[in-house]
Amino acid sequence: MKKLAALILTFLCLAALLAPAAYASQAERPWPSATEFFPKGTPMPWYLAPLLEGYLMIQGVRNGNVFNDSVLVLHRGEVIYERHARGWEADKPHQMYSVTKSVLSALVGVAIADGRIDSVGQKVTAFIDIDIVPGQECKRDITIEHLLRQTSGLPGDDDDESNAFAWWEAPSSGKAAFAFPQMAKPGERFAYSSGPGMQTLAALIAKAVNRNLSEYAQEKLFGPLGMTSIVWDAAADGVNYGGFGLSMSPRDMARFGWLYLNNGEWNGTQIIPADYVEASKPQRGLGMNYGYLFWGTSDFKRFETVYDASGSFGNFIFIMPEQDTVIVRTGSAGPVTRTVAKGMGSSKIVEAIFMGIVYPLVPLKGVPLEYFIANL
Repeated sequence: MKKLAALILTFLCLAALLAPAAYASQAERPWPSATEFFPKGTPMPWYLAPLLEGYLMIQGVRNGNVFNDSVLVLHRGEVIYERHARGWEADKPHQMYSVTKSVLSALVGVAIADGRIDSVGQKVTAFIDIDIVPGQECKRDITIEHLLRQTSGLPGDDDDESNAFAWWEAPSSGKAAFAFPQMAKPGERFAYSSGPGMQTLAALIAKAVNRNLSEYAQEKLFGPLGMTSIVWDAAADGVNYGGFGLSMSPRDMARFGWLYLNNGEWNGTQIIPADYVEASKPQRGLGMNYGYLFWGTSDFKRFETVYDASGSFGNFIFIMPEQDTVIVRTGSAGPVTRTVAKGMGSSKIVEAIFMGIVYPLVPLKGVPLEYFIANL
């Protein structure tokens, strides 16, 4: 499967690899407005939509989904391909799941540019104060960068401890998340988290900017980029979820990818510091190809510069600097998963099928089951 994916991706980008696109000046690059999207362009002769769709379906299978809800390709600032399945319009918000994490990472960069956070080296305890229990003193050493790299030592999605969702309805979701027991010292292991680590980071940013997180994002990130489709769910205390919960349209996904492709700059304004964007790119460490809540590609060595924001059911924003390209793909749970999940509680047989067969196949550990079912 990986060899096939590599072959398809190689073919798709062959021409661009032979002649990588040089970045145009900011004045020459197209910048959409809140009402106008990127201009349509003509696909290159090497571009074959069926191969792209096939490659993205392979990626979706890895993430619990087969069918492409939407596929959109920006190349040199022009839309060279856009297709939406029935029921999914260009500007309809789509549940992003873990793509939320990459947007959360962007907000750390925005807050640094805004002077609300000094650096990623700041300690979490500078923003979130909890009682440190004996044996957990290493919590004081956790930095923002540890949270961004998923190396904080807090429970990851594969740890049983992460499935205790006390933070979800706690009076202070950030404090409750940060109080989870340490599984390792900061920096010792990579543990992908949708729960404790990400909610800690979301609460930390909200505390740093002294604002509701979604309101701050609207002012500093979504608004300037013309992203108008955003829906961002929140925990009981009003703090937006950090590891999941964000919905946006495919076209707004493309805007976000375009920002990163342009090193954090948007039409002459530096939204995210360029050095932060560079640091966000995946680095191989602790056996993972991971950056500041962005994944690196593992399909083919030649594509090591490609990185992506990714979420369950095959929601992706591929950022391809050498090809001057952004590829967006959305996917959602299939009809079988939705039908069985919606039948939870109707009978013990249905519940057994869902919990024993369906749920383990869906990469959604770390997300409260009630939230997952409600958002299918």
